Amino acid sequence: MIDRPILDLAIKVAESSPSRKLVGALLLHKNKVVVQAVNLDTKTHPTQAKYAKRVGRKQKIYLHAEIAALVKCRSQCDTIIVVRLGGHGHDELRNAKPCPVCALALKEAGINNIVYSTDQGFTYQYKYP
Repeated sequence: MIDRPILDLAIKVAESSPSRKLVGALLLHKNKVVVQAVNLDTKTHPTQAKYAKRVGRKQKIYLHAEIAALVKCRSQCDTIIVVRLGGHGHDELRNAKPCPVCALALKEAGINNIVYSTDQGFTYQYKYP
């Protein structure tokens, strides 16, 4: 499983998001952080638009943290941690399960281990064997 300091870093990354939805993502390889990224609701990227179109959600062009991390990544990764913060103080964990757009991008990038925040803490999903 993921060490607590890495989960805490993922929370700090989400806190740094300039977007309305405070979402952050970490890409890891063998439990070492390779890339960190946040949602950017004022920027888009061709990769985001491509996957949005492929899943029938072409309006979802603004850069999600998961795809921003994939775009920045230049090495092999096996795990992603996605955190969303909400509540009045933006300090409560919320559901950050990747949307269909991001799920397809992660699948095609070979990211098989997905850890994401929920209202109850963190949950782990292994996908795409």
